[in-house]
Amino acid sequence: MTDPSPSTRDRLLQAGLSLFQEQGFHGTSVAEILTRAKAPKGSLYHHFPDGKSDLARVACRMTSDLMLNIIARAYDPAVDFAEGTARMAEKFARLFERDAHWRACPVQTLLIDGPLDRADGAAMLQTWIDATTVQAERLGQQESDRAARTVWSVLIGSWTLARAQDDPAPLREMTTLLNMPAPTPKEPPR
Repeated sequence: MTDPSPSTRDRLLQAGLSLFQEQGFHGTSVAEILTRAKAPKGSLYHHFPDGKSDLARVACRMTSDLMLNIIARAYDPAVDFAEGTARMAEKFARLFERDAHWRACPVQTLLIDGPLDRADGAAMLQTWIDATTVQAERLGQQESDRAARTVWSVLIGSWTLARAQDDPAPLREMTTLLNMPAPTPKEPPR
């Protein structure tokens, strides 16, 4: 049995998110979103009454939920915080290689060049830090909140450098910057 086709709303979200990551919010037109989503005119405003801005906010929240899932999948099987961080860095490096809309941090992109206000962006980033802090505590990491903030500061900087260089190496090297063992897991992201 095959999976049903994505709904128009889901196609619009995926198209918008990809285009925002590739071209920035202001560099992306509604027409481009509709074309990439293979969606009829008017469908964007049917699903997102405030138009492109509404779509961007919903897409960012959706991606934030995916980020929380990636954090859990990286740290849950880890035996210590360093291993979980290495696993997470590798997951983001593989996503960077595989999928254009993971070429930049979604919150960072829409915070700098889009409708996401500072408070919304800060709240989303804080959920990632909080989830990482919980994992750090579970794994016995000292100063777990500070460790989680440091991981995210280095990760977002590494992500920016990876995008500028069009190379995932900075993501893979971030554990070195954190004085942690280099990534060893070779599993594909799920």
